[in-house]
Amino acid sequence: MESAELESPIAAPIIDDTLEAWCEGVFHRLSVENDAKNSALFLWVNSELVLAASQTQHVFNFYSQFKPSEEYSGYAIDWAFLASKHLDDFSFVSELPFNAGWQQDNVMWEHAVIPLSKSGSLLGYVLVEVATPDKMRRLRSESFDWLRRDAAFQLKCKLLAHQLAQVRLSKHQNELDLALNNQTLSSQLTYLKSLHEISLRFTKATSIHSLCRIAIELGRDRLQIDRMGIFLCDLEKDKMWGTWGTDPHGNVVDRSDFCQQMPNTLFMEEAFTTKNQLIVKENVPLYFGREQVGIGWNVMMVMWNGDECIGWLAADNLIYRSVLDEPKKESIKLLAASVCQKITKLRETELSNQRFGELEKLNMRQGHELAQLRLKLDSVNRQGAWSNTIDPVTDLPNEKYLALSLPQIVSDSRKQKGALAAISIEVDFFRGYKKLYGEHEASNLLRSIAILIEESTDGYSFHLCATTATGEFLILVQYENEVHLREMSEALVNSMYHRNVRNRASAIYQRVTLSVGVVLGGISLFNRASHLLKNAEKQRLMARKLGRNRICVD
Repeated sequence: MESAELESPIAAPIIDDTLEAWCEGVFHRLSVENDAKNSALFLWVNSELVLAASQTQHVFNFYSQFKPSEEYSGYAIDWAFLASKHLDDFSFVSELPFNAGWQQDNVMWEHAVIPLSKSGSLLGYVLVEVATPDKMRRLRSESFDWLRRDAAFQLKCKLLAHQLAQVRLSKHQNELDLALNNQTLSSQLTYLKSLHEISLRFTKATSIHSLCRIAIELGRDRLQIDRMGIFLCDLEKDKMWGTWGTDPHGNVVDRSDFCQQMPNTLFMEEAFTTKNQLIVKENVPLYFGREQVGIGWNVMMVMWNGDECIGWLAADNLIYRSVLDEPKKESIKLLAASVCQKITKLRETELSNQRFGELEKLNMRQGHELAQLRLKLDSVNRQGAWSNTIDPVTDLPNEKYLALSLPQIVSDSRKQKGALAAISIEVDFFRGYKKLYGEHEASNLLRSIAILIEESTDGYSFHLCATTATGEFLILVQYENEVHLREMSEALVNSMYHRNVRNRASAIYQRVTLSVGVVLGGISLFNRASHLLKNAEKQRLMARKLGRNRICVD
């Protein structure tokens, strides 16, 4: 029999004593004959599909206590659907292996999901993944007939033998369980003590950057986590960036230079749609940045502040190949929760400090402005504030008078609870008029406009007309009827237009016209008088921009 096996090794079934040896033999043959880079065996056990064994780039793992099938890729995959969907084509091509995190340049992956059965009864599936330089499918169904025959020949027996061995082992398990429980309890207490120490150290962190470094260092030293990294993200901007992590040699390194778009993979999608759960992947490629540095288990715990995703904590066993037991899983979850809570508090503190700083600056600026105003007021009082406050051309109060009287006008208006309007008036193309017709005619024009303004506002209980610059006027008027005030302003523009005072400098109208900006009800407890004047000026500039000889009202 042995000589027959030596003479035709390909045709002979793989005879191994245990399910583990059978899996290792099958994966080795797939690697040799089909150049399979990744292989996995999924079995139906008690109506549940479980992960029995996997091989990633020649690293073989057998799980005597079968793992949930989603721990192969980190998310649930319907293997039955994939096998049925690609029954005719047998294989399909994609950019990534099921258990990888990053796409390799110029490498595609061909996948085949092969059902295994015995006498019409489905036993499970074998996943085969082969690297390919293009999208051509090279795997053929008949190349795996030996696997189907071998599985039908002995897989069921191997599975039953493995389950029987587990049952026999369970008979002697009481003492082992007690020892294991004691060991687990001891591990949990050690981890809890370490987590308490880590939480105390977190209180010394003054920034998120320093917090992440403390978490990485203590996770390595206190929790015996081979490698760990903390990543932050902004889902709205689709960005992720590093903080601190562990390099392939176990050194804690600053990874804040690592920044890129969020990876668009099913694993990441599963992680971000499953809150408060540790996502586990067994026997998968491990990375430093986007470069693969080994194979082992990899876990990821997403950190949430309510509905806002802060980032995630990732860990693996690259360096010491440590076992991922339940106490270690719980310690990683608790560490991630503690980091998340501290990051949230630090962000709140940073935001509060920023707001406080802004308020301090505002207070200092306002204090400085108040001091300047007091100095100016004292200076004006000393020098005779009310001298030279009348415009010599129009006999109207000038800008100085307006500035001195404005605070009192505003105060009186507030006390009387009256509506105060500002009207800014500009004589269109006044400089051109003055240049064409001379200083004397320009002065006569301004005096006539001043008289027109006085006549138009004479019916209001309180009004102040002032010149603010050459060819510009400002009216402050307390009014009761908004419609009447609008009509008065429009009448002012129309009256000047229909006077038909010739102005060749106005290419559009060939006459003197006015541009008027009106702001109604602009004084309240929550804005300044200067805003009222500036808004009126803005409306007047808008009227000029829209073609002059018009009124704009805010």
